Amino acid sequence: MGKDTVSEEIMAILSPVLGEELAAAIIEHRKRTLKKPLTVYAARMQAREYLMTGDPVGAAEMQIFRGWQAIKCDWYLKEKAREAGSINSSTRRTTVDAARDFPSGEDHFGDAFWLPGIRRH
Repeated sequence: MGKDTVSEEIMAILSPVLGEELAAAIIEHRKRTLKKPLTVYAARMQAREYLMTGDPVGAAEMQIFRGWQAIKCDWYLKEKAREAGSINSSTRRTTVDAARDFPSGEDHFGDAFWLPGIRRH
């Protein structure tokens, strides 16, 4: 099989899943960036993995962005969960938020943890 035939076959496998532009980008990513050209067999395996993620385009873009040779569904899902966790962690309480929760009006400065009846030494 010639190189052109292989490239056409890989495009025929990936483009229905990713679209023409992204399929070409994946092929280019493997060939030029990683110096590990995609084979027809590997393209079939990758197409299945892209589809299993539920977001084939997002998975392929993550693969390119992270510089990964390939992607597996569980890798993609773990990365998405990690990203979602880091977004949620940005909503942590600030010192000002915590200070607003302290009792006001009464002087509890000598109380341990601002709990009346529990005195500091």
